[in-house]
Amino acid sequence: MNEIYVSGHKNPDSDSICAAISYSYLLNASKKYKEKAIPVRLGEINRETEYILKTFGLEIPMLLKTVKQKVEDLEYDKVTVFSKELTLKTAWFLMKEQNLKSAPVLDEHNKLLGLLSATNMLEGYMDEWDGEILKKANTPIENVIDTLEAQILYLDEDLKTVTGDVHVAAMNSEEAMKRIQPGDFCIVGGDRNHMIKALVDGCVSMIVLTGAIDVEPQLLVEARRRKVSVITTRLNTFEAARLILQAIPVEYVMLKSGLTTFSTDDTVDYLRDIMGQTRFRSYPVLDLNDRVVGTISRFQVLSGGKKKLVQVDHNERGQAVDGIEEAEILEVVDHHRVADFQTIGPLNFRAEPLGCTCTIIYKMFREQDIEIPANIAGAMLGAIISDTLLFRSPTCTPTDTRTAMKLAEIAGVDAKEFGMDMFKAGTSLVGKSIEEIFNSDFKKFNIGDLTVGVGQVNTMDIEGFASYKPDMLDYMENVCKENNFAFAILLLTDVIRTNSEVYVAGERPELVENAFGVRLADHQATLKGIISRKKQVVPAITTAITNSL
Repeated sequence: MNEIYVSGHKNPDSDSICAAISYSYLLNASKKYKEKAIPVRLGEINRETEYILKTFGLEIPMLLKTVKQKVEDLEYDKVTVFSKELTLKTAWFLMKEQNLKSAPVLDEHNKLLGLLSATNMLEGYMDEWDGEILKKANTPIENVIDTLEAQILYLDEDLKTVTGDVHVAAMNSEEAMKRIQPGDFCIVGGDRNHMIKALVDGCVSMIVLTGAIDVEPQLLVEARRRKVSVITTRLNTFEAARLILQAIPVEYVMLKSGLTTFSTDDTVDYLRDIMGQTRFRSYPVLDLNDRVVGTISRFQVLSGGKKKLVQVDHNERGQAVDGIEEAEILEVVDHHRVADFQTIGPLNFRAEPLGCTCTIIYKMFREQDIEIPANIAGAMLGAIISDTLLFRSPTCTPTDTRTAMKLAEIAGVDAKEFGMDMFKAGTSLVGKSIEEIFNSDFKKFNIGDLTVGVGQVNTMDIEGFASYKPDMLDYMENVCKENNFAFAILLLTDVIRTNSEVYVAGERPELVENAFGVRLADHQATLKGIISRKKQVVPAITTAITNSL
Protein backbone atom coordinates (compact mmCIF):
# COMPACT_ATOMS: atom_id res chain seq x y z
CA MET A 1 0.00 0.00 0.00
CA ASN A 2 3.03 2.30 -0.38
CA GLU A 3 2.36 2.99 -4.05
CA ILE A 4 -0.09 5.02 -6.09
CA TYR A 5 -0.90 3.57 -9.49
CA VAL A 6 -1.26 6.08 -12.32
CA SER A 7 -3.34 4.39 -14.98
CA GLY A 8 -4.64 5.15 -18.44
CA HIS A 9 -7.51 3.23 -20.01
CA LYS A 10 -7.84 -0.30 -21.31
CA ASN A 11 -6.47 -0.98 -24.81
CA PRO A 12 -4.02 1.85 -24.18
CA ASP A 13 -3.09 4.36 -26.87
CA SER A 14 -0.06 6.67 -26.81
CA ASP A 15 -1.76 9.39 -24.75
CA SER A 16 -2.89 6.84 -22.15
CA ILE A 17 0.64 5.47 -21.68
CA CYS A 18 2.57 8.73 -21.99
CA ALA A 19 0.15 10.56 -19.69
CA ALA A 20 0.64 7.86 -17.03
CA ILE A 21 4.43 8.17 -17.33
CA SER A 22 4.56 11.97 -17.35
CA TYR A 23 2.01 12.49 -14.59
CA SER A 24 3.75 9.92 -12.38
CA TYR A 25 6.95 11.92 -12.83
CA LEU A 26 5.15 15.15 -11.91
CA LEU A 27 3.55 13.65 -8.78
CA ASN A 28 6.89 12.30 -7.58
CA ALA A 29 8.79 15.49 -8.40
CA SER A 30 6.23 17.65 -6.59
CA LYS A 31 6.05 15.22 -3.64
CA LYS A 32 2.31 15.67 -3.59
CA TYR A 33 1.83 12.29 -1.91
CA LYS A 34 4.01 10.41 0.52
CA GLU A 35 3.55 7.27 -1.59
CA LYS A 36 5.48 6.78 -4.82
CA ALA A 37 3.51 7.18 -8.05
CA ILE A 38 3.94 4.22 -10.41
CA PRO A 39 2.84 4.40 -14.08
CA VAL A 40 0.94 1.29 -15.20
CA ARG A 41 -0.72 -0.02 -18.33
CA LEU A 42 -3.90 -2.04 -18.68
CA GLY A 43 -2.93 -3.88 -21.86
CA GLU A 44 -0.26 -4.30 -24.50
CA ILE A 45 1.15 -1.12 -26.01
CA ASN A 46 0.87 -0.53 -29.76
CA ARG A 47 3.73 -0.04 -32.19
CA GLU A 48 3.34 3.72 -32.21
CA THR A 49 3.68 3.93 -28.43
CA GLU A 50 6.59 1.51 -28.51
CA TYR A 51 8.33 3.79 -31.02
CA ILE A 52 7.84 6.82 -28.76
CA LEU A 53 9.20 5.09 -25.67
CA LYS A 54 12.20 3.63 -27.50
CA THR A 55 13.02 6.97 -29.11
CA PHE A 56 13.20 8.71 -25.75
CA GLY A 57 14.64 5.83 -23.71
CA LEU A 58 11.62 5.23 -21.49
CA GLU A 59 10.56 1.91 -20.01
CA ILE A 60 7.23 0.29 -20.78
CA PRO A 61 5.03 0.66 -17.67
CA MET A 62 4.22 -2.48 -15.74
CA LEU A 63 1.01 -4.35 -16.55
CA LEU A 64 -1.76 -3.97 -13.96
CA LYS A 65 -4.52 -6.56 -14.30
CA THR A 66 -6.68 -5.53 -11.38
CA VAL A 67 -6.83 -3.24 -8.36
CA LYS A 68 -8.89 -5.71 -6.41
CA GLN A 69 -7.24 -6.34 -3.06
CA LYS A 70 -5.07 -9.45 -3.04
CA VAL A 71 -3.38 -11.37 -0.26
CA GLU A 72 -0.06 -9.79 -1.23
CA ASP A 73 -1.55 -6.37 -0.38
CA LEU A 74 -2.45 -7.34 3.17
CA GLU A 75 -0.34 -7.24 6.31
CA TYR A 76 -0.21 -10.99 6.82
CA ASP A 77 2.21 -12.61 9.28
CA LYS A 78 5.51 -13.47 7.69
CA VAL A 79 6.40 -17.11 8.07
CA THR A 80 7.99 -18.56 11.20
CA VAL A 81 9.73 -21.65 9.89
CA PHE A 82 8.71 -24.83 11.71
CA SER A 83 10.46 -27.97 10.51
CA LYS A 84 8.75 -31.32 10.83
CA GLU A 85 11.41 -32.50 13.37
CA LEU A 86 10.83 -29.57 15.73
CA THR A 87 9.77 -30.69 19.21
CA LEU A 88 6.39 -29.85 20.65
CA LYS A 89 8.21 -28.13 23.51
CA THR A 90 10.09 -25.73 21.22
CA ALA A 91 7.07 -25.21 18.97
CA TRP A 92 4.88 -24.32 21.95
CA PHE A 93 7.49 -21.85 23.22
CA LEU A 94 7.79 -20.15 19.82
CA MET A 95 4.04 -19.92 19.35
CA LYS A 96 3.57 -18.34 22.79
CA GLU A 97 6.50 -15.98 22.29
CA GLN A 98 5.19 -14.78 18.92
CA ASN A 99 1.52 -14.96 19.86
CA LEU A 100 0.76 -17.44 17.08
CA LYS A 101 -2.44 -19.44 17.02
CA SER A 102 -1.09 -21.71 14.30
CA ALA A 103 2.04 -22.18 12.24
CA PRO A 104 2.83 -23.94 8.95
CA VAL A 105 5.23 -26.86 9.02
CA LEU A 106 7.62 -26.84 6.08
CA ASP A 107 10.10 -29.08 4.37
CA GLU A 108 13.64 -28.04 3.49
CA HIS A 109 12.35 -26.27 0.34
CA ASN A 110 9.76 -24.20 2.22
CA LYS A 111 6.95 -26.36 0.83
CA LEU A 112 3.95 -26.94 3.08
CA LEU A 113 3.74 -30.27 4.91
CA GLY A 114 1.01 -29.46 7.42
CA LEU A 115 -0.44 -26.97 9.85
CA LEU A 116 0.34 -26.95 13.57
CA SER A 117 -2.12 -25.30 15.92
CA ALA A 118 -2.54 -25.04 19.66
CA THR A 119 -5.57 -27.28 19.28
CA ASN A 120 -3.50 -29.97 17.54
CA MET A 121 -0.92 -29.88 20.29
CA LEU A 122 -3.38 -30.02 23.18
CA GLU A 123 -5.43 -32.80 21.60
CA GLY A 124 -2.29 -34.82 20.98
CA TYR A 125 -1.12 -34.23 24.53
CA MET A 126 -4.42 -35.06 26.19
CA ASP A 127 -5.81 -37.87 24.04
CA GLU A 128 -2.90 -39.96 22.82
CA TRP A 129 -0.65 -40.49 25.81
CA ASP A 130 0.51 -44.09 26.08
CA GLY A 131 3.82 -45.86 26.35
CA GLU A 132 4.08 -46.25 22.57
CA ILE A 133 3.56 -42.64 21.57
CA LEU A 134 7.23 -41.69 21.13
CA LYS A 135 7.74 -44.82 19.05
CA LYS A 136 4.61 -44.09 16.96
CA ALA A 137 5.83 -40.55 16.39
CA ASN A 138 9.25 -41.81 15.26
CA THR A 139 10.76 -39.38 17.77
CA PRO A 140 14.45 -38.58 17.18
CA ILE A 141 16.72 -39.31 20.16
CA GLU A 142 18.13 -35.79 19.89
CA ASN A 143 14.60 -34.47 20.52
CA VAL A 144 14.50 -36.38 23.82
CA ILE A 145 17.91 -35.09 24.87
CA ASP A 146 16.95 -31.52 23.97
CA THR A 147 13.54 -31.62 25.66
CA LEU A 148 14.87 -33.08 28.92
CA GLU A 149 17.94 -30.82 28.79
CA ALA A 150 19.93 -34.01 29.39
CA GLN A 151 23.63 -34.81 29.39
CA ILE A 152 24.90 -37.82 27.51
CA LEU A 153 26.81 -40.44 29.48
CA TYR A 154 26.80 -42.87 26.60
CA LEU A 155 24.92 -42.78 23.29
CA ASP A 156 24.80 -45.69 20.88
CA GLU A 157 25.64 -44.29 17.46
CA ASP A 158 23.04 -46.57 15.84
CA LEU A 159 20.22 -45.28 18.02
CA LYS A 160 18.51 -42.55 15.98
CA THR A 161 14.87 -42.68 17.12
CA VAL A 162 12.82 -44.03 20.00
CA THR A 163 12.10 -47.62 18.95
CA GLY A 164 10.39 -49.06 22.03
CA ASP A 165 7.77 -48.28 24.67
CA VAL A 166 8.43 -45.68 27.36
CA HIS A 167 8.35 -46.78 31.03
CA VAL A 168 8.84 -45.09 34.38
CA ALA A 169 10.75 -47.70 36.40
CA ALA A 170 9.34 -46.86 39.83
CA MET A 171 8.66 -50.40 41.07
CA ASN A 172 11.18 -53.05 42.12
CA SER A 173 13.43 -54.35 39.40
CA GLU A 174 11.97 -57.85 39.32
CA GLU A 175 8.42 -56.59 38.83
CA ALA A 176 9.53 -53.92 36.33
CA MET A 177 11.33 -56.42 34.09
CA LYS A 178 8.08 -58.37 33.66
CA ARG A 179 6.79 -55.38 31.72
CA ILE A 180 9.93 -54.02 30.08
CA GLN A 181 11.14 -55.52 26.81
CA PRO A 182 14.50 -55.26 25.02
CA GLY A 183 14.67 -51.98 23.10
CA ASP A 184 12.32 -50.13 25.43
CA PHE A 185 12.97 -46.69 26.83
CA CYS A 186 13.13 -46.30 30.65
CA ILE A 187 13.05 -43.37 33.07
CA VAL A 188 14.75 -44.16 36.40
CA GLY A 189 14.66 -41.92 39.48
CA GLY A 190 16.89 -41.95 42.54
CA ASP A 191 20.04 -43.90 43.29
CA ARG A 192 18.82 -47.26 41.99
CA ASN A 193 21.83 -49.17 40.73
CA HIS A 194 20.02 -52.47 41.08
CA MET A 195 17.30 -51.25 38.68
CA ILE A 196 19.89 -49.82 36.30
CA LYS A 197 21.72 -53.15 36.22
CA ALA A 198 18.49 -55.00 35.46
CA LEU A 199 17.70 -52.61 32.62
CA VAL A 200 21.21 -52.97 31.16
CA ASP A 201 20.96 -56.73 31.38
CA GLY A 202 17.54 -56.49 29.77
CA CYS A 203 19.06 -54.61 26.82
CA VAL A 204 16.74 -51.64 26.81
CA SER A 205 17.60 -49.01 24.22
CA MET A 206 17.97 -46.04 26.59
CA ILE A 207 18.00 -45.26 30.29
CA VAL A 208 17.09 -41.73 31.49
CA LEU A 209 18.47 -40.99 34.95
CA THR A 210 16.51 -38.22 36.72
CA GLY A 211 17.61 -35.88 39.52
CA ALA A 212 21.07 -35.57 37.93
CA ILE A 213 22.16 -38.87 39.47
CA ASP A 214 25.22 -40.61 38.15
CA VAL A 215 25.84 -44.27 37.43
CA GLU A 216 28.53 -46.57 38.72
CA PRO A 217 31.45 -46.83 36.29
CA GLN A 218 31.20 -50.60 35.93
CA LEU A 219 27.50 -50.30 35.05
CA LEU A 220 28.31 -47.71 32.38
CA VAL A 221 30.98 -50.02 30.94
CA GLU A 222 28.41 -52.81 30.76
CA ALA A 223 25.89 -50.41 29.17
CA ARG A 224 28.39 -49.59 26.45
CA ARG A 225 29.01 -53.29 25.84
CA ARG A 226 25.33 -53.99 25.46
CA LYS A 227 24.72 -50.74 23.51
CA VAL A 228 22.34 -49.37 26.11
CA SER A 229 22.38 -45.57 25.87
CA VAL A 230 22.41 -43.62 29.14
CA ILE A 231 21.57 -39.95 29.68
CA THR A 232 21.02 -37.90 32.84
CA THR A 233 18.77 -34.90 33.51
CA ARG A 234 18.43 -32.47 36.43
CA LEU A 235 14.61 -32.91 36.22
CA ASN A 236 12.90 -35.09 38.80
CA THR A 237 11.08 -38.22 37.70
CA PHE A 238 7.65 -36.56 37.57
CA GLU A 239 8.94 -33.66 35.48
CA ALA A 240 10.81 -35.96 33.12
CA ALA A 241 7.79 -38.20 32.62
CA ARG A 242 5.59 -35.18 31.96
CA LEU A 243 7.95 -33.35 29.61
CA ILE A 244 9.17 -36.30 27.59
CA LEU A 245 5.95 -36.25 25.59
CA GLN A 246 6.95 -32.81 24.34
CA ALA A 247 9.89 -34.42 22.55
CA ILE A 248 7.46 -35.66 19.92
CA PRO A 249 8.13 -34.02 16.51
CA VAL A 250 5.40 -31.64 15.38
CA GLU A 251 4.94 -33.75 12.25
CA TYR A 252 3.10 -36.32 14.39
CA VAL A 253 0.35 -34.00 15.66
CA MET A 254 0.08 -31.45 12.84
CA LEU A 255 -2.91 -31.36 10.52
CA LYS A 256 -1.84 -32.97 7.26
CA SER A 257 -5.02 -33.24 5.17
CA GLY A 258 -7.92 -30.96 4.38
CA LEU A 259 -5.67 -27.91 4.59
CA THR A 260 -7.03 -24.58 3.37
CA THR A 261 -4.31 -22.40 1.86
CA PHE A 262 -4.25 -19.12 -0.02
CA SER A 263 -1.98 -17.78 -2.73
CA THR A 264 -0.50 -14.28 -2.61
CA ASP A 265 -2.38 -13.74 -5.90
CA ASP A 266 -5.82 -14.63 -4.46
CA THR A 267 -8.30 -11.78 -4.12
CA VAL A 268 -9.69 -10.65 -0.78
CA ASP A 269 -13.18 -11.47 -2.06
CA TYR A 270 -12.09 -15.08 -2.49
CA LEU A 271 -10.53 -15.11 1.00
CA ARG A 272 -13.72 -13.86 2.59
CA ASP A 273 -15.76 -16.49 0.79
CA ILE A 274 -13.51 -19.40 1.81
CA MET A 275 -13.04 -18.13 5.36
CA GLY A 276 -16.82 -17.98 5.67
CA GLN A 277 -16.98 -21.71 4.89
CA THR A 278 -14.18 -22.74 7.28
CA ARG A 279 -13.35 -22.06 10.91
CA PHE A 280 -9.57 -21.98 11.17
CA ARG A 281 -7.93 -19.18 13.14
CA SER A 282 -5.33 -18.59 10.45
CA TYR A 283 -4.35 -19.95 7.05
CA PRO A 284 -1.02 -20.61 5.30
CA VAL A 285 -0.10 -18.18 2.52
CA LEU A 286 1.83 -19.55 -0.50
CA ASP A 287 3.68 -17.64 -3.18
CA LEU A 288 3.34 -18.41 -6.88
CA ASN A 289 5.97 -21.17 -6.52
CA ASP A 290 3.91 -22.86 -3.76
CA ARG A 291 6.41 -21.87 -1.10
CA VAL A 292 5.03 -20.83 2.27
CA VAL A 293 5.58 -17.13 2.96
CA GLY A 294 3.31 -16.57 5.96
CA THR A 295 -0.08 -16.98 7.56
CA ILE A 296 -3.18 -14.81 7.45
CA SER A 297 -6.05 -14.40 9.90
CA ARG A 298 -9.60 -13.11 9.58
CA PHE A 299 -8.66 -9.88 11.35
CA GLN A 300 -5.93 -9.15 8.82
CA VAL A 301 -8.43 -9.53 5.98
CA LEU A 302 -10.88 -7.13 7.64
CA SER A 303 -8.19 -4.53 8.34
CA GLY A 304 -6.71 -4.41 4.82
CA GLY A 305 -6.56 -1.03 3.01
CA LYS A 306 -7.59 -0.12 -0.52
CA LYS A 307 -5.21 0.38 -3.44
CA LYS A 308 -4.76 3.99 -4.48
CA LEU A 309 -5.29 5.07 -8.07
CA VAL A 310 -4.94 8.12 -10.28
CA GLN A 311 -6.81 7.92 -13.58
CA VAL A 312 -5.50 9.70 -16.68
CA ASP A 313 -7.01 9.93 -20.16
CA HIS A 314 -10.31 8.32 -19.06
CA ASN A 315 -12.99 8.38 -16.43
CA GLU A 316 -15.62 5.91 -17.66
CA ARG A 317 -15.85 2.76 -15.55
CA GLY A 318 -15.94 0.48 -18.59
CA GLN A 319 -12.50 1.74 -19.66
CA ALA A 320 -10.93 1.57 -16.21
CA VAL A 321 -8.87 -1.16 -14.57
CA ASP A 322 -10.74 -4.21 -13.29
CA GLY A 323 -11.77 -3.93 -9.66
CA ILE A 324 -11.84 -0.13 -9.67
CA GLU A 325 -14.88 -0.22 -7.39
CA GLU A 326 -12.54 -1.42 -4.63
CA ALA A 327 -9.86 1.24 -5.21
CA GLU A 328 -9.45 4.68 -3.68
CA ILE A 329 -9.41 7.11 -6.61
CA LEU A 330 -7.29 10.14 -5.72
CA GLU A 331 -7.37 12.12 -8.96
CA VAL A 332 -8.59 12.19 -12.54
CA VAL A 333 -6.85 14.09 -15.35
CA ASP A 334 -8.78 13.75 -18.59
CA HIS A 335 -9.92 15.42 -21.82
CA HIS A 336 -12.98 13.27 -22.53
CA ARG A 337 -16.63 13.56 -21.61
CA VAL A 338 -17.60 12.78 -18.03
CA ALA A 339 -19.75 9.65 -18.16
CA ASP A 340 -20.66 7.06 -15.48
CA PHE A 341 -18.03 8.27 -13.02
CA GLN A 342 -18.66 8.33 -9.30
CA THR A 343 -16.58 7.97 -6.14
CA ILE A 344 -17.24 7.50 -2.44
CA GLY A 345 -15.30 10.59 -1.38
CA PRO A 346 -14.11 13.88 -2.89
CA LEU A 347 -11.13 14.01 -5.23
CA ASN A 348 -9.21 16.26 -7.59
CA PHE A 349 -10.90 16.06 -11.00
CA ARG A 350 -9.34 18.02 -13.86
CA ALA A 351 -10.94 17.76 -17.29
CA GLU A 352 -10.34 20.26 -20.08
CA PRO A 353 -11.63 20.35 -23.68
CA LEU A 354 -8.21 19.90 -25.23
CA GLY A 355 -6.92 17.46 -27.81
CA CYS A 356 -4.71 15.46 -25.47
CA THR A 357 -4.33 14.65 -21.77
CA CYS A 358 -0.62 15.43 -21.99
CA THR A 359 -1.47 19.03 -22.93
CA ILE A 360 -3.22 19.35 -19.56
CA ILE A 361 -0.28 17.72 -17.80
CA TYR A 362 2.11 20.19 -19.49
CA LYS A 363 0.04 23.03 -18.00
CA MET A 364 0.28 21.37 -14.57
CA PHE A 365 4.08 21.19 -14.87
CA ARG A 366 4.16 24.92 -15.59
CA GLU A 367 1.69 25.76 -12.80
CA GLN A 368 3.93 23.98 -10.28
CA ASP A 369 7.13 25.38 -11.81
CA ILE A 370 8.65 21.93 -12.25
CA GLU A 371 11.15 21.40 -15.04
CA ILE A 372 10.26 18.81 -17.69
CA PRO A 373 13.12 16.41 -18.57
CA ALA A 374 13.82 15.90 -22.27
CA ASN A 375 12.64 12.28 -22.32
CA ILE A 376 9.37 13.12 -20.54
CA ALA A 377 8.86 16.05 -22.94
CA GLY A 378 9.39 13.68 -25.87
CA ALA A 379 6.78 11.26 -24.56
CA MET A 380 4.25 14.06 -24.04
CA LEU A 381 4.97 15.37 -27.55
CA GLY A 382 4.35 11.93 -29.04
CA ALA A 383 1.02 11.71 -27.20
CA ILE A 384 -0.15 15.09 -28.48
CA ILE A 385 0.85 14.28 -32.07
CA SER A 386 -0.94 10.94 -31.81
CA ASP A 387 -4.18 12.28 -30.32
CA THR A 388 -4.33 15.31 -32.67
CA LEU A 389 -3.24 13.31 -35.72
CA LEU A 390 -0.33 15.66 -36.30
CA PHE A 391 -2.56 18.69 -35.62
CA ARG A 392 -5.10 17.68 -38.29
CA SER A 393 -7.81 16.39 -35.94
CA PRO A 394 -10.81 18.67 -35.25
CA THR A 395 -10.12 18.01 -31.55
CA CYS A 396 -6.78 19.82 -31.86
CA THR A 397 -6.77 23.26 -30.26
CA PRO A 398 -4.24 26.07 -30.59
CA THR A 399 -3.15 25.19 -27.06
CA ASP A 400 -2.28 21.64 -28.18
CA THR A 401 -0.24 22.94 -31.10
CA ARG A 402 1.66 25.53 -29.03
CA THR A 403 2.32 22.96 -26.32
CA ALA A 404 3.65 20.42 -28.84
CA MET A 405 6.11 22.96 -30.26
CA LYS A 406 7.42 23.82 -26.78
CA LEU A 407 7.80 20.15 -25.91
CA ALA A 408 9.61 19.47 -29.22
CA GLU A 409 12.10 22.19 -28.31
CA ILE A 410 12.72 20.63 -24.88
CA ALA A 411 13.02 17.13 -26.42
CA GLY A 412 15.35 18.39 -29.17
CA VAL A 413 13.32 17.09 -32.13
CA ASP A 414 11.35 18.53 -35.05
CA ALA A 415 7.67 17.94 -34.23
CA LYS A 416 6.40 17.25 -37.75
CA GLU A 417 9.40 15.13 -38.78
CA PHE A 418 9.14 13.11 -35.59
CA GLY A 419 5.38 12.78 -36.09
CA MET A 420 5.71 11.37 -39.61
CA ASP A 421 8.32 8.84 -38.47
CA MET A 422 6.10 7.90 -35.53
CA PHE A 423 3.04 7.31 -37.71
CA LYS A 424 5.01 5.26 -40.23
CA ALA A 425 6.33 3.04 -37.45
CA GLY A 426 2.98 2.75 -35.76
CA THR A 427 0.54 2.33 -38.63
CA SER A 428 2.03 -0.63 -40.43
CA LEU A 429 -0.37 -3.56 -40.37
CA VAL A 430 2.19 -6.09 -41.57
CA GLY A 431 2.41 -9.11 -39.30
CA LYS A 432 -0.57 -8.11 -37.13
CA SER A 433 -3.43 -10.48 -36.43
CA ILE A 434 -7.12 -9.63 -36.87
CA GLU A 435 -7.52 -9.44 -33.11
CA GLU A 436 -4.52 -7.13 -32.72
CA ILE A 437 -5.78 -4.73 -35.39
CA PHE A 438 -9.34 -4.53 -34.06
CA ASN A 439 -8.41 -4.28 -30.37
CA SER A 440 -5.39 -1.97 -30.66
CA ASP A 441 -7.60 1.06 -29.89
CA PHE A 442 -11.09 -0.24 -29.16
CA LYS A 443 -13.71 1.27 -26.89
CA LYS A 444 -17.30 0.39 -26.08
CA PHE A 445 -20.02 2.98 -25.49
CA ASN A 446 -23.42 2.77 -23.84
CA ILE A 447 -25.78 5.05 -25.77
CA GLY A 448 -29.41 5.00 -24.76
CA ASP A 449 -30.45 1.37 -24.45
CA LEU A 450 -27.80 0.19 -26.90
CA THR A 451 -24.16 -0.79 -26.54
CA VAL A 452 -21.81 -0.29 -29.48
CA GLY A 453 -18.12 -0.90 -30.12
CA VAL A 454 -15.79 1.45 -31.96
CA GLY A 455 -12.26 0.51 -32.96
CA GLN A 456 -9.86 2.86 -34.70
CA VAL A 457 -6.53 2.24 -36.39
CA ASN A 458 -4.36 4.96 -37.87
CA THR A 459 -2.63 3.68 -40.99
CA MET A 460 -1.07 5.04 -44.14
CA ASP A 461 -1.80 1.81 -46.00
CA ILE A 462 -5.59 1.41 -46.17
CA GLU A 463 -5.32 -0.37 -49.52
CA GLY A 464 -3.17 -3.06 -47.92
CA PHE A 465 -6.07 -3.92 -45.58
CA ALA A 466 -8.11 -5.56 -48.38
CA SER A 467 -6.82 -9.07 -47.66
CA TYR A 468 -7.85 -8.72 -43.99
CA LYS A 469 -11.44 -7.63 -44.67
CA PRO A 470 -13.36 -10.98 -44.81
CA ASP A 471 -11.77 -12.34 -41.64
CA MET A 472 -12.12 -8.98 -39.89
CA LEU A 473 -15.87 -8.82 -40.58
CA ASP A 474 -16.32 -12.36 -39.27
CA TYR A 475 -14.40 -11.44 -36.13
CA MET A 476 -16.47 -8.28 -35.64
CA GLU A 477 -19.73 -10.24 -36.00
CA ASN A 478 -18.61 -12.56 -33.22
CA VAL A 479 -17.67 -9.58 -31.04
CA CYS A 480 -21.19 -8.18 -31.51
CA LYS A 481 -22.84 -11.48 -30.58
CA GLU A 482 -20.64 -12.13 -27.55
CA ASN A 483 -21.08 -8.61 -26.16
CA ASN A 484 -24.64 -7.92 -27.32
CA PHE A 485 -23.50 -4.92 -29.39
CA ALA A 486 -26.03 -3.29 -31.72
CA PHE A 487 -23.11 -2.84 -34.09
CA ALA A 488 -19.32 -2.66 -34.12
CA ILE A 489 -17.31 -0.45 -36.42
CA LEU A 490 -13.65 -0.32 -37.33
CA LEU A 491 -12.21 2.94 -38.59
CA LEU A 492 -9.05 2.84 -40.70
CA THR A 493 -7.92 6.46 -40.50
CA ASP A 494 -5.42 8.05 -42.87
CA VAL A 495 -4.13 11.09 -41.02
CA ILE A 496 -2.43 12.47 -44.10
CA ARG A 497 -5.49 12.32 -46.38
CA THR A 498 -7.80 13.13 -43.44
CA ASN A 499 -10.25 10.36 -44.37
CA SER A 500 -11.43 7.16 -42.70
CA GLU A 501 -12.60 3.89 -44.17
CA VAL A 502 -15.33 2.39 -42.00
CA TYR A 503 -16.18 -1.31 -41.69
CA VAL A 504 -19.45 -2.27 -40.00
CA ALA A 505 -20.78 -5.50 -38.44
CA GLY A 506 -23.82 -6.26 -36.31
CA GLU A 507 -27.61 -6.15 -36.52
CA ARG A 508 -28.06 -2.37 -36.83
CA PRO A 509 -25.80 -1.17 -39.70
CA GLU A 510 -28.44 1.37 -40.75
CA LEU A 511 -27.60 3.42 -37.66
CA VAL A 512 -24.07 3.91 -39.02
CA GLU A 513 -25.46 4.86 -42.43
CA ASN A 514 -27.77 7.41 -40.84
CA ALA A 515 -25.01 8.78 -38.64
CA PHE A 516 -22.72 9.66 -41.55
CA GLY A 517 -25.16 9.94 -44.47
CA VAL A 518 -23.52 7.10 -46.41
CA ARG A 519 -24.58 3.77 -47.90
CA LEU A 520 -22.55 0.74 -46.99
CA ALA A 521 -21.29 -1.43 -49.81
CA ASP A 522 -20.30 -4.86 -48.59
CA HIS A 523 -20.17 -3.50 -44.99
CA GLN A 524 -17.79 -0.70 -46.01
CA ALA A 525 -17.89 3.04 -46.75
CA THR A 526 -15.55 6.01 -47.03
CA LEU A 527 -15.99 8.80 -44.49
CA LYS A 528 -14.41 11.93 -45.94
CA GLY A 529 -12.99 14.34 -43.41
CA ILE A 530 -13.78 11.96 -40.53
CA ILE A 531 -10.71 11.23 -38.39
CA SER A 532 -11.74 11.83 -34.76
CA ARG A 533 -13.63 9.14 -32.88
CA LYS A 534 -14.31 11.41 -29.93
CA LYS A 535 -15.41 14.56 -31.73
CA GLN A 536 -16.86 13.23 -34.99
CA VAL A 537 -17.75 9.55 -34.73
CA VAL A 538 -19.25 9.11 -31.24
CA PRO A 539 -21.40 12.29 -31.42
CA ALA A 540 -22.72 11.28 -34.85
CA ILE A 541 -23.75 7.75 -33.82
CA THR A 542 -25.19 9.12 -30.56
CA THR A 543 -27.47 11.41 -32.57
CA ALA A 544 -28.44 8.61 -34.95
CA ILE A 545 -29.33 6.25 -32.08
CA THR A 546 -31.25 8.94 -30.22
CA ASN A 547 -33.27 9.80 -33.35
CA SER A 548 -34.11 6.14 -33.88
CA LEU A 549 -35.76 5.73 -30.48
